[in-house]
Order: sequence, then C-alpha cells, then structure tokens
Amino acid sequence: MARNPDPNEWHGHHIISEDEFDSPEFAVDAKAKRRRTVRHGIILTLVVMLLAAALVTAYLVNTKAIVIDALEPKPVAAAPSEANASCPMDELAYVQPSKMKINVMNGTEVAGLAGATATKLKKRGFKVGDVGNARLSQVDVVGAVTSGPDGYAQAMTLQRNITGLAYVFDPKRQGSTVDLVIGTKYKDLVNEKKINSKPGKLGCTPAKAKTAPAKPEPSKTPQGSSKG
Repeated sequence: MARNPDPNEWHGHHIISEDEFDSPEFAVDAKAKRRRTVRHGIILTLVVMLLAAALVTAYLVNTKAIVIDALEPKPVAAAPSEANASCPMDELAYVQPSKMKINVMNGTEVAGLAGATATKLKKRGFKVGDVGNARLSQVDVVGAVTSGPDGYAQAMTLQRNITGLAYVFDPKRQGSTVDLVIGTKYKDLVNEKKINSKPGKLGCTPAKAKTAPAKPEPSKTPQGSSKG
C-alpha cells in the first residue's frame, strides 16, 4: 500500500506554509538577507566609483590637466652670478594678484597709511599678510619692495601697481612673499586699467662700488693777486 506523501514536501524540498511565512523567524531571516543584499550593492557601487575616479585622475595627470607637485621633477637651482644675484636681467612674468602675498608696512609718521594701502591691495585681489610699521633708511621715497630669490616676479608685479618703488634684495629670504614699506612720496596705486601686465624686467639698479668722497679743489686766483 502506497505511503501518503507529506503535503509540505515536494521532491524532497520543504514547502513553506502560510503560517511559517508569517512567523517571526522567517521575517527576521528575510530582513537580514535584504540588508546583506543592500550592503553588498552599496559596496560594489563604491568600488566601481573609486575605480572610475582613479582612472579619470590618472588620465588627467598623464595629460597634464592636473599637476601634482610631488610627482613633478624639481628643477635644480643654478647659482646666480655676481652680476644678477641681486637684480635679475631676465624678463619676468606678471603675477596675478590672487597668486601672491604682500606684507604692508608704514615707513612714515602718517597714521593708518599701511592699513589703508593694504585695503586697496586686497580690493585689487592681492593677498595681504602682516600689516604694521617699519623703518626706511631714506624716508623721502615712494617706498621699497623686498624679496628673496623666489620673489623677483612678485616684486616686479608690485612695482607695476605702485610706480617708483625701489627694490631691495634679501638673499636669506625664503618663499615668494614680498614686503612693501611705504615712504613719504607715496601717493596711491596705479589706475588698475593702466597697469602693464606684460612680461618685463625688475626695476632695480645693480650695486655700485663704493667710492671715497671727492675732495674740493683749492680755488685758483690770478697770479700776483692776494686773498683778503
């Protein structure tokens, strides 16, 4: 006599009944599976996005659309000759104001001059660092701009914005930040529409050899006459 088959089995597989489907154990297991599925999907999406970002970055670096300083070869600095150590003879590129930094100092007794000038420079796009007072060996000048070897172009750029600035070279100064010290002959910035932004040379005069002061010559008198 044939055995009655189990209604909850089909070819050896258990058939989930309606009661089992609604049981808390089945619901918890189903939620856990859904969470695992969602988690795996998120991880896979992140991996694909990171891989795509890495490929795009590699392409941009390879085509020089993005330049990473750490990956670029560093130029070997040549020792400057005595002739151009303090005043380079090469043409320098005009630096965009937003890419350079200036310390503004007042070398006069006019209160607030450094602050007012710093405000004008900021409006023009320059980055301003320290603002304060300083001493000038010669006050009756427009002012002076000081830089190190890395700030030649920045100093030239500031000279284009303030006509008449003398240049002072500081061999120990590091970085491209320049110092502006204002003198008594300073009036105002150059009209922004009239600024020459083409490449040019730094306005400085090579140091001259020191000479002894000339002695006055004795006055000549006609022969036979006497000084009285």
